[in-house]
Amino acid sequence: MPTYFLPLILTIVANTLYQLSTRGVSHNVDPFFSLMVTYGVALLGSFILYLVSGSQQSLSVNFHSLNWASITMGLSIIFVEFGYMLSYKSGAPIGSTAMTVNIAITLLLIPIGMLFLQESFTLRNTIGVILAVVAIYLLNS
Repeated sequence: MPTYFLPLILTIVANTLYQLSTRGVSHNVDPFFSLMVTYGVALLGSFILYLVSGSQQSLSVNFHSLNWASITMGLSIIFVEFGYMLSYKSGAPIGSTAMTVNIAITLLLIPIGMLFLQESFTLRNTIGVILAVVAIYLLNS
């Protein structure tokens, strides 16, 4: 079993709950207020998990080890969640919205991986890209 199998399962389960929760946000609440509550819960949960994880590094060491990625990830998550909320509020189907977004992201990340991270791209990957484009078309037609 690959070492990433259990984290992948965790991500799938959490993302499913995320999509269902995002779809369930009240139409009467301001999306940014909802995000403030969401991030408050995430901050508290992350802090508790940090404490119980037995991290050997202090808060100070961790804080000084941060780089730009933590900031841009936080900013991008705001707009990812806001985008999903707007999509669902406007009637986007829960069954295909996340898949469409994830396929589109994958298609954007392929050339980035090749150009900046020296990742390879094979004939098998090319077939996958063609199937992904077909899937986006079929999901949204």
